[in-house]
Amino acid sequence: MKYGELIQFDPIETIIQLREADKSDAARQLVKTYVISQEMAEKVVNIAIPQLQFDQLMDNKGLLVVGNYGTGKSHLMSVISALAENRELCSYLNDSNVAKKAEKIGGRFKVVRTEIGATTMSLRDILVAELEEHLAAIGVTYSFPSTAKISSNKRAFEEMMTAFHQEYPDHGLLLVVDELLDFLRTRKDHELILDLNFLREIGEVCKDLHFRFIAGVQEAIFDSPRFSFVADSIRRVKDRFEQILIARKDVKFVVAERLLKKTGEQHVKIREYLTPFAKFYGRMNEGMDEFVRLFPVHPDYIDTFERVTAVEKREVLKTLSVAMKKLITQDVPGDRPGLIAYDGYWTTLRENPSFRSVPDIKAVIDCSQVLESRVQQAFTRPAYKSMALRLIHALSVHRLTTGDIYATLGATAEELRDSLCLYQPGIEDMGGDPADDLLSQVETVLREIHKTVSGQFISSNPENRQYYLDLKKTDDFDALIDKRAESLDPDQLDRYYYEALKRVMECTDHTYVTGYKIWEHEIEWLERGRPPVRATSSSAPPTSGPRQFRHEISTSTSFSPLINRTSKTRRNPMSYSCI
Repeated sequence: MKYGELIQFDPIETIIQLREADKSDAARQLVKTYVISQEMAEKVVNIAIPQLQFDQLMDNKGLLVVGNYGTGKSHLMSVISALAENRELCSYLNDSNVAKKAEKIGGRFKVVRTEIGATTMSLRDILVAELEEHLAAIGVTYSFPSTAKISSNKRAFEEMMTAFHQEYPDHGLLLVVDELLDFLRTRKDHELILDLNFLREIGEVCKDLHFRFIAGVQEAIFDSPRFSFVADSIRRVKDRFEQILIARKDVKFVVAERLLKKTGEQHVKIREYLTPFAKFYGRMNEGMDEFVRLFPVHPDYIDTFERVTAVEKREVLKTLSVAMKKLITQDVPGDRPGLIAYDGYWTTLRENPSFRSVPDIKAVIDCSQVLESRVQQAFTRPAYKSMALRLIHALSVHRLTTGDIYATLGATAEELRDSLCLYQPGIEDMGGDPADDLLSQVETVLREIHKTVSGQFISSNPENRQYYLDLKKTDDFDALIDKRAESLDPDQLDRYYYEALKRVMECTDHTYVTGYKIWEHEIEWLERGRPPVRATSSSAPPTSGPRQFRHEISTSTSFSPLINRTSKTRRNPMSYSCI
């Protein structure tokens, strides 16, 4: 059975531009291909349509569509504006309830679409120029006055809509703007305040005029730390805008219903295929429906991808499309879960030369390559080498999700087992709990990686049991001591042990008895109030005598592991003898 028999693969490789909806054929295709999740359907019906309509009196506001790159923000704005411009397109929506509700705004607007690029113009100058150009194209003549001649932009918008209604008395005017946040980030402090005030005025005129405004931003503009110094202006803007947030669930829905769509029969076959493997993982049984919908993509792939700070989120659909093209003609493996997990993205990320210009990413790539090279050459358990490489790739991707590549954060062995759906043939024959047996193997492989590279570049946090790439750990001294101690015989261990004690006790090279590790020094006999007496410290047991006393010295926890280990066999590492 091949992957192509289990899914109806529809690649998504192009990046949608808002201006594409200006063409009727492209607009129809955008509406037909837009998949609407239940959450997004509720937002369109309860937020977008009520704010756009003007048949019923209400406190209409501007709309902000908030979503990261690649989440479908531009696609959603293209669909809404296409429906507002052409009523016939409502019938092409794949959600009948949304299609019915959209008829309220269908064909009621003349639409102006624009994307803000690299420019030093003010927000007002950009939008005013776009409005004047498009209005002239549809037969409406109006010129906005200069900012030096007006105290408020509201009157200018009222005059513009008066001129507009002379030509189109039954229509409203919809202005749709993409990449707004990127533009605002480039503005200087004083310029930004003016832009935000103009944005507030646009939101306010939506209440009284048949003018509507939609803008796309990459994050919630009201929560961005970049604009904290203009909190008052932001607050006033927020009062005049509603937000439509595109959640991670919406992205997964697009993957499942567009990129990896399946029939009911294919759902049954996939469930039958995955069920025997579910016992090896902690979350597959309860999340089986999601595993089936997204097959062959692991659900955690998208969640992890969105946390990789260096990658544009629009890459996720393109990356999955490329991966599926390679997989579609291959046989589904019968000896392991054939899922695409996030470790597979590491090869794509590593081979992109543009990422090497980013110091943090270059450091992670270099570290990962060292680990991978050592495992390829010196891994002592060849049967687990494939799993070891997958773990290294996964930890490399995970390292880029923490924000700080030096943070002591990573993933536990259990998380790696489940989020990668790791599997080792023969694990089912071990006789214990399948999930626990597989977890033990994953932990064994992680320890073996640590041993293979002498503890370099990989660490574990004993408090939370997380493993992570440690870019500062170029030398693991504990591991080096352990490795060196394994090659020493008992006499050599004794010699080094006493040499270490000599340094800790700050003894001189001159000994009390030549050839023996005995040093002379003075101690005060406090119990009898006597003056200091001469004494010797020795590594050998003291001689017997009436005035002899012994004082055991225990090794400190600050000593090296070598000292701690050998001291267990030395009941009397050093003694004091009165003379």
